[in-house]
Amino acid sequence: MQPEDKSTESRLLAALAHGSITTQGLGILVGVLVYITQRDKSRYMAFQGLQAAVFQFVHLVITIGMWLFWGVLYGLSMIPMIMQMESNPDAAPPAIFWIAMLTMVIPLGYMVLIGWYGLWGAWQTWRGKDFKYLFIGRWLEKSGFGERV
Repeated sequence: MQPEDKSTESRLLAALAHGSITTQGLGILVGVLVYITQRDKSRYMAFQGLQAAVFQFVHLVITIGMWLFWGVLYGLSMIPMIMQMESNPDAAPPAIFWIAMLTMVIPLGYMVLIGWYGLWGAWQTWRGKDFKYLFIGRWLEKSGFGERV
C-alpha cells in the first residue's frame, strides 16, 4: 500500500480526535465518530480516531478509579477528625486528614499529564506525523486496526 497523502482535512480530523481529550469523556465520542466516518476514506484518520478513542476510554476508567480510591481515603480520614472534634473541638485536624487532602494531587496530576499527552498527539498529527500512543498504538496495530504503510 502506498503512503497516504495527509491532507489538511485528515490532519485536522486526527488532531481533533486527539485534542478532544480536554473534554473529559466526550472526546471518546469524537474519536469514535472520526473512526466511523473515515474508516472507508482514510486509514490514517480512522486509525488516529480509533486510537484516540481507546486511549481516552482507558484513561477515563483509570481516572475514575483513582478518584474513587481518593474519595474512600478522604472519607476514611474523616473518622478520626469526627472523633477528635467530639473530644477537642478546637484542635487542628489530624495528620491523616492532611495526608488525604494532599493525595488529591495524584489524580489531578494524572489528568493533567494524560491531557498533555493527548494534546501532544494532536500537535503531532496536525503536523502530519504518524503518532502512536505508547502501548495502545502498538496494540491496535497488532490487532489489525493499524495503518500499514
